[in-house]
Amino acid sequence: MKTYSKSMEEYGSWSLDTDFYIILDIGNSRTKMFVTGEDAILYSATYDTVADLEKIFVIFPQIKNGIYSASGQIPDEMENFLHSKLDYLLHFTSDTPVPLTNLYKSPETLGSDRLAAAIGVNCFFPNTNLMIFDFGTAITIDFVDSNNNYLGGNISPGLSMRLKSLNFFTNRLPLVQIPGKIDEIGTTTNEAIAIGVVRGIIGETMYYINKYPDHKIFFTGGDYFYFAKKIKTTTFVFRNPVVFGLNRILHHNLELCFVK
Repeated sequence: MKTYSKSMEEYGSWSLDTDFYIILDIGNSRTKMFVTGEDAILYSATYDTVADLEKIFVIFPQIKNGIYSASGQIPDEMENFLHSKLDYLLHFTSDTPVPLTNLYKSPETLGSDRLAAAIGVNCFFPNTNLMIFDFGTAITIDFVDSNNNYLGGNISPGLSMRLKSLNFFTNRLPLVQIPGKIDEIGTTTNEAIAIGVVRGIIGETMYYINKYPDHKIFFTGGDYFYFAKKIKTTTFVFRNPVVFGLNRILHHNLELCFVK
């Protein structure tokens, strides 16, 4: 999928016969909204009020179907409004049919963002061994095999979490900011923490990369750019894989339900 950057005035140039879809990623602190169509992300914004949603449907009256994934609670007024506007609204949960075989042994505990991201990358690289690193609050590594099976993955603390935990759980270690330059050996306590944490994550990442040389490697998440610059290996940077995955899940379920 492509990402378009158009002015508000230009959105009206899309044909009214074009099918558009709304995708909502509902977190604990904010909701991100996306409009997709013609294999592209056309629009993205952060939700604050139902009035924000109303504006989306004014700009894109072609939106008839949507999906939401919620790690937080969806407000009743948002859900009611979406039901009033859409022909079909899908809540992505562990019971939702997906276009991958999910081999995770406890699917009800699997973060929806992990599975959606794996599906998003698999859309573009089907029948391929995939390894997806998400450098966020936590670092997740997820695996898809060449038979389009989601295998699972691993979770460890992210960059900021590691720096904060060293400060929080000790009496004397300072809170160090995310460093720009990284040497090999720290000559101050601040350097020792910064280098130890960053080099630790790099070493952890390289362990998986070296262990699975036949996998295509993808970096995403808030800190992906930081580590993409520091890890010298063949990787692909993939922005918004969760959105692409949710879009694919929506279309998969529309096909199953024969909803157009």
